[in-house]
Amino acid sequence: MRYLGFLGEYMYKNPMERSEYRSLSSSSDDTSSNVEKMDENWRWSSFPDEQGRYGFKRQVCTLQQTSIVYGETSGRLEVASNGIGATLSFVFMLKGAVDLIDTKNRKIQNIAAGSATSVFDRPGVKAKLYSGSSWVSYLVPVPTLREHFERLMRRPYFQELAFSPLHDFRTGSASALYQTLCYVSEDIAAATNSGRDVLAGVYERLLLAKLFMTKPDNVNALSNQSSRRISPRYLQSAEAFMRENIHNSITLDEIAAAAGCSSRALQRMFKEYRDTSPMHILCEYRLSAAHDAIVSGSARNVTDLAMHLQFSNPGRFSSLYRNAYGMSPSAMMRFHEKSA
Repeated sequence: MRYLGFLGEYMYKNPMERSEYRSLSSSSDDTSSNVEKMDENWRWSSFPDEQGRYGFKRQVCTLQQTSIVYGETSGRLEVASNGIGATLSFVFMLKGAVDLIDTKNRKIQNIAAGSATSVFDRPGVKAKLYSGSSWVSYLVPVPTLREHFERLMRRPYFQELAFSPLHDFRTGSASALYQTLCYVSEDIAAATNSGRDVLAGVYERLLLAKLFMTKPDNVNALSNQSSRRISPRYLQSAEAFMRENIHNSITLDEIAAAAGCSSRALQRMFKEYRDTSPMHILCEYRLSAAHDAIVSGSARNVTDLAMHLQFSNPGRFSSLYRNAYGMSPSAMMRFHEKSA
């Protein structure tokens, strides 16, 4: 195979043995030599090892909107994204290695044992797992990921959701995420039917918080927020009013009145606690709502979407959206239409 590009500096010289890791229990267990129909978001193809064996095993622990998957293969395994799921997989390689191929951007990452990285099921994304590989992955729908990150940041989250590859996930915040994945799957499997749903919800929020903390930029931003005093109730009331009225035309005076303070006092509070103005935060809420509408498929026309969210100039709306999400709203719509 001729590679389109190479980002293979993450090779691990001494691949770690499976015995170094705690095994995952599962809520379901799939073993198959023909794995092409196992996942609607990915097209799976298996190939025999040197002894002609196709062995592939997958164990799944489903929470609420996310899931934990442990997989292992004796033969070679190739997986191609159907580009329809809008899901992020945070993958920990336990044994062997995988080539992650992005044909659209002409890049390849080689992730060896002991390394971790994130993968989006976008068109043109493929994974080639070496014989004898095993891995653990945490699967999160992108809207769920963004929603929880925004909840933790207490404002719209415009940063890139992809995570940089990690050379060694045995250290730092990634290690904490991996250990939590192991513990959660075991505890869920051992729980009674009545307690499983409650545990699934609690553990899912914990895992999403751990995932959030694996990005250094998130940690720094959260640290900057926590170093400040608790936001005044006036500011919190103002933000709640803005979230409730993202589709309505509202003025600074109306926001201040809903918060119970003067416009000047509200501006000072936003400058002190948010480093920006109330109207800028309102714009961020509207851009976030626009993105959710595009990703969900409920928005089909840029002009109508802009007007619905009180952007009087569609061109200005497109420019703001591109700055926030790296792609124009029309291009983002086309991308998700092709993926649907």
